[in-house]
Amino acid sequence: MLTKQLVFLLLLVQLSTVLSIPVDLTNRTDMGGLVQDQHINLDWLGTLLKGFGPVLVPQPTSPVDSSVVQSKDQSDSRADAIVQRVGQSDTSVDTKDQTIGQSGDRDDAIIMEVDQSGNRAATLVKDDVQSESRAEDVRRGVPKEESLTRNRLSIGSDFLEALLSDEAEGIKNSKKGSSNPVHLREEAEESKNRVELEPSFDITENYGAEMDRLVANPAEAFEKGPETTKWDKPLDSGEDKDRVDAESEVTDPTDVNDEDGIVLRTESPVNVLSGEGIYEYPYGNWEDPWDDWGWPVFPTEVPDTTPEQIHISWGNYSNQMVVVWSAKSYGTGMVHYGIAPENYTQEVSADYHYFWYGNNEGLQHIYRAVLTGLIPGRNYSYKVQCGEDESPGFQFTAKMDSVDWSPELLVYGDMGRVGGAPSLARLKQEAGTGKYTAVLHVGDFAYDLHTEGGKYGDDFMNRIQDIAAKLPYMTCPGNHEIEFDFNPYLTRFSMPQSPWPGNMDKMWYSFNLGRAHFISYSSEVFFTDSPEEEQHKWLVSDLTEANSPENRTLHPWIIAFGHRPMYCSNVDGDDCTKEKSRVRTGLEDLLYQYGVDIIIEAHEHSYERLWPVYNYTVFGKDYRDPRAPVHIISGAAGCNEFDGVCINPMMGPRGPWSAYRAWIPGLYGYGRLRVQNSTHVHWEQILAVNGQSIDSAWIVQHHHRPFGEEQTKNIQDKSFEL
Repeated sequence: MLTKQLVFLLLLVQLSTVLSIPVDLTNRTDMGGLVQDQHINLDWLGTLLKGFGPVLVPQPTSPVDSSVVQSKDQSDSRADAIVQRVGQSDTSVDTKDQTIGQSGDRDDAIIMEVDQSGNRAATLVKDDVQSESRAEDVRRGVPKEESLTRNRLSIGSDFLEALLSDEAEGIKNSKKGSSNPVHLREEAEESKNRVELEPSFDITENYGAEMDRLVANPAEAFEKGPETTKWDKPLDSGEDKDRVDAESEVTDPTDVNDEDGIVLRTESPVNVLSGEGIYEYPYGNWEDPWDDWGWPVFPTEVPDTTPEQIHISWGNYSNQMVVVWSAKSYGTGMVHYGIAPENYTQEVSADYHYFWYGNNEGLQHIYRAVLTGLIPGRNYSYKVQCGEDESPGFQFTAKMDSVDWSPELLVYGDMGRVGGAPSLARLKQEAGTGKYTAVLHVGDFAYDLHTEGGKYGDDFMNRIQDIAAKLPYMTCPGNHEIEFDFNPYLTRFSMPQSPWPGNMDKMWYSFNLGRAHFISYSSEVFFTDSPEEEQHKWLVSDLTEANSPENRTLHPWIIAFGHRPMYCSNVDGDDCTKEKSRVRTGLEDLLYQYGVDIIIEAHEHSYERLWPVYNYTVFGKDYRDPRAPVHIISGAAGCNEFDGVCINPMMGPRGPWSAYRAWIPGLYGYGRLRVQNSTHVHWEQILAVNGQSIDSAWIVQHHHRPFGEEQTKNIQDKSFEL
C-alpha cells in the first residue's frame, strides 16, 4: 500500500512537470502507441502506472529507440533483430527506398507477420535524405488488434484514460478520400474474426525496461527530445491513400470496460498541417484533457422565487388592499384571491421594483399588487405567486366604509428585530384573534431596515409577516429610517396617497376608519431635507377638509400619529426635552387650531400618557371634553439599541402634563386603541410579558371642532424660515 502511495506521488510530480511545458500540436510522433509532443515525453506513464493494477497499455511490437535513425542499413539490421526475437521463420522484410525527386514515398517498410495470425506487425517508415544529423521522417505502422493487451482499466480518471488509449481505439474508418472502399470493408471484416494474441514476451519486456529507465531518470526524456515525423509532400496517389486507410482501420471505435463502466470512444481523425505535408493525428478531435479532469466549477445560484415578507396595507380607496412581498430571484408576480375561505378564483398582476439602494445585501426583488373591487367588511383569502412558487394562504377583512362600527387597532413604535421579540410574540397572538382592524407602527423599524445591507430589514419583515399579512400595517417614518434618503422604508412599505416606491417629498397620508379620520405625518421633515413646507401645506389642506361640517359629522375624531414627541418626561436630551422643540414648534399650533383630538407618538423607549396640553399649558386633568390635544407616547415595543436593552431612563421630574408614565428595562409593551363611537375612544397599554393592561383611559369628546378657530387664518398664512 505504501509503495502505491509513493508511486502515485511520483505520478503527480511528473504530471505537474509535464503540464508546465508548452505543447506543440504541429509536430508529433507516435511512440509505442502513446502520443508525444515535441516538448513532452509521456513514456514514463506506462511503467509508473503498473503499480496501480491492470492498465490498458498498448504494447508495440517494435519499440523505437530515442536516438535518431541514421541510415537505411541501421534500420534493416534493427528489423532483422526484431524478427529474430520474435522467432518467426516466415517473416519477410520488404524495403523500399524513395527520394524526394522520385515518387514522393520515401518510406522504408518493415513488415512482420506474427505466427498463426498473418497480421501485419509494424511498418517503420524512415527517411535519411539531405545528409541531416537525424532522420526527418519516421513513420511506423502500429498493429491494430493482435499487438494489444486489453486488460481492465482501473484508473479512475478520464484524463489518464485519454492518455493511455491505444492507437486502434483512436482511429475511426472515416477517411473520405479512400479509393477502395470494398477493400476497407473486407479488411474490417477480417479484423473482427482475428484472435487477439499476446505480443512477444521479449518485446514487452524490453519495452518495460525502457520505461523503467525513463522513470529512474525522467530528466533524460526531456534532455534528448523525442523524434519527429514530417512528410515533405502530401500523399497524392491512390495507392498511398489505400495503404494509410487500411492501416488506420478499426472494427469498433468503442471500447467498453464492463467492470468500471468506462466507455472510451474516439471521433474521426484530425488532419494537422505539418510543414508542407499532412500529419494524420489518429486520436480524434483534440480536446483539452483538463476539461475531462475538471476545471474548478463555481457554484451557480439556483433561482429562488419563494415569496416572503408578505404584508398588506390599505390603498387609496376603501375597496382596495395592497399586497407587498419580496423574493430572492426575479419571477412574474401575481396575487390570487377571493371571498374566504380558500377561494383564489380572482387574480391580479403585481408591479415589480429592483430594490438595491440601501439594500445591497438584502432581497432585491420586491413586488406590489393592488386588489380592487373588494366588498367592504368581507373576509378574503389570498396567496402570492412569484414565478413558479406560491405562498401559503392568508386572510384579511376588507375595510368597512360605514361609520357605525368600532375599529380597534394595535399601536406601537420602536420595535427592533431583536429587542422587539417579547412584544412580537404577544402581537402575533393578538393578530390571530380576529378582533383587530389594523396596526399603527409609529416609526423606527428593525434597527435598522438598512443594517447589514438590508439583511436586518429582511429578517424584520419576515418576523412581522404573521401580523402584517393579516392586518393592514400602517406606518410613518422615524429617525432610524433617515439613512439612504428613507429609501428602504419607502420601498418596503406602500401607503395610501403616495407613489410606490415612495420618495421623501411625500411621506404623509390620511384615511377614514369608522368614526375617525387618521393622519400620518413625518416628524423627520424637521431634521432632514424632506420638504417641511410641502407637508405643512398638505396638512392644512387635509385638516381643512376633515373639518368640513359633513366630514366632521361623519368622522368627528381626528387622530394624528408621527414619530417624535412634542413633550416627554425623559432626560435623554431628545427634541422633546427641549423648550424649543423642532417638532412642537413646527406642528403644535397647526394641530391645535384644527382640533386634532389625539396625537400618538413614539421615539422615547417608554410609555407616557399626557393630560390635554398646548404650549406647555395643561387644559384640565381629565379627558372629558378636553380643550387641547391628548398626547400618548408608546415607544416601548422593544428597540435594538444597547444590545437589545432600551435604557432611555425617565429620571427627571414629571412635567405637569404627565398623567402616567412607565419605564422598566426589559418590560416592553404596546397599545390598543378603540374608536368606540363618535364620542368615546378607549386607550390601554399592554405589558408584553404577560398581556396585562398597565394603564387605560377613556377619552370623551362631545364637541368636536377646532380648538382655536380664531387663529386658523394665521396658520394658513404662516411663512417658513427653512
